Amino acid sequence: MAQARMIAPRFEKVVVADKLKDGYWIQAVDINGDGKPDIVTSGLALGEVYWYENPSWKRRLIATLPKPVAMDCADIDGDGYPDIAISHDYGSCMYHCKPEDGKISWLRNPGRNSDAPWEQHFIADLMATHRVRLGQFTQTTDLELLALPVVGPRGVHEPITVTLYTKPADVLKAAQWEGRVADNTSYRVIHGIWPDKYRAKHGSPLDSALLASEEGVSWFAYDPQQRRWHVELLGNGELSEAATTHFKGAGNLAAGRVGNDPYAYIATVEPFHGNTVAVYSKAGPAPGEIGGIEWNRTVLDVFGDPNEAGEGAGHHVVTGDFDGDGDDEFLVALRGPMPWQGVFYYKAVDVMNGLWVKTRVATVSAARIAVADFDGDGRLDFATTGYYTPGYFLCEDPQVAVFLNRFAKEPVKP
Repeated sequence: MAQARMIAPRFEKVVVADKLKDGYWIQAVDINGDGKPDIVTSGLALGEVYWYENPSWKRRLIATLPKPVAMDCADIDGDGYPDIAISHDYGSCMYHCKPEDGKISWLRNPGRNSDAPWEQHFIADLMATHRVRLGQFTQTTDLELLALPVVGPRGVHEPITVTLYTKPADVLKAAQWEGRVADNTSYRVIHGIWPDKYRAKHGSPLDSALLASEEGVSWFAYDPQQRRWHVELLGNGELSEAATTHFKGAGNLAAGRVGNDPYAYIATVEPFHGNTVAVYSKAGPAPGEIGGIEWNRTVLDVFGDPNEAGEGAGHHVVTGDFDGDGDDEFLVALRGPMPWQGVFYYKAVDVMNGLWVKTRVATVSAARIAVADFDGDGRLDFATTGYYTPGYFLCEDPQVAVFLNRFAKEPVKP
């Protein structure tokens, strides 16, 4: 393991937007192709999808959709600009989803004419779709979309229909994308996905995913030789609260690099909308490996007791090398209320033995976190949006904010 550098983290807050009436999703992506990461946000109530242009943070409306939930970005139409795949028409809530509740669309980036309308194109109907990720999961010829509902067609704790959609040859004229069921028996209450090329060490170019679900932490990957999906459970997650909260397993997750191992640990928030922060570390050296090894779980924090709905303040976790020492730290987003609100930064002292140092680096409500170098100084920054959904959860002072890294050593510039 690389020698840990204990530099006190410090981030400068820049308010991008305040007095929000809606807040759930945030993503960093270079919308206009100028080399600077912009910010895309959406919320479940008003359904307005916006992008904020870096560095002025001018806001532009992309679309207004009924209850947009999750998005991912990639160049879908091949014009060089990132488009948006988005799930919407989610229904009243996860407890009352009906077969007609759940649609997936893609929004076409207008490119250089940044003020032009975005075209909406239909992908598919899929009940309760709560996460979507673009990649190449089964082949490397076409773009694919992995769609993950949060609940099953028969109820909250019933198996979920994980579905893979393939981009059509003529994506602008296609009525919809062809889909096929990837799995409909293994998962319940999926709330987190962290994709990567986890088999790159073994020569595979395919994307696969770590999933956080009621089952815990698992690796979900397509096996091209056997032509089937492989499910491997890596850890069971939080189990002790299930009798009172009715939730168990894991709610969100992210893999982190340490030294020469790109997947040295997995940081989690547990269970669904949970209060527990845990880290999974390898029982022995296995650089670049995810499956076929033993993982040890260490609980780092429990942020208060679950509320009357059985939920805690934790909602999202991300990893990144914020201090520039070559090892990844991780950030946890807490929606609130105080004292369990904001963003906590975790720095490893000894990953294998579960020793970490924690620092609060933001106090505003954070539904999710987007990581990018927003000011172009070579250091990783992060951005958050407050969790504000009328009728469900309202944070205090909902904002979109960027937090600029002011502690890592700046890289030497030529």
